[in-house]
Amino acid sequence: MKVVLDSNIFVSSFYWAGNPRKVFERVASGLDELYVNDEILEELASVMSREKFNTGADEITKYIEIIKSYSVKLSSSNIPVKISRDEDDNKILQCGVDGNVDFIITGDDDLLVLLKHGKIKIVKPKDYLNLV
Repeated sequence: MKVVLDSNIFVSSFYWAGNPRKVFERVASGLDELYVNDEILEELASVMSREKFNTGADEITKYIEIIKSYSVKLSSSNIPVKISRDEDDNKILQCGVDGNVDFIITGDDDLLVLLKHGKIKIVKPKDYLNLV
C-alpha cells in the first residue's frame, strides 16, 4: 500500500510501542510505500524538538534521515489542497494527493473526520492494521 503518515504517527512510533510503531515497521519491512514532503519533515522536526520529548538536534536529524531512507520524497504540487478545518493538516492531504496514495494514517481528529479525500482513505493506525 502507498501511505502518508501524519507527524503524530511518526512521533508515537519513535517514542512508544503500539500500533503507530507497527505501522512504521510495515514501511521499514517494505510492505508499505511511504510518501513524505518537506512540510511533513519540517513539522516533525519541530514537534520532536519540544521540551517534553527531550530529543537533541542530532537525534532528530537521525530520525529524519531514517524516515527519508524508507520514503519517496515528493515536492508539493502547484495546486494546494485546502480541505482540512486545521490548515496545518493540508500538507498531509497534499502529500497524499501528490503521491496518489491509498491511505493517510493519523491520530488527528481534524483529518479523521474527513474519512476520505478523493480515493484516499483516512484512518487511525489500528484501523489500518485491521484492514491490511
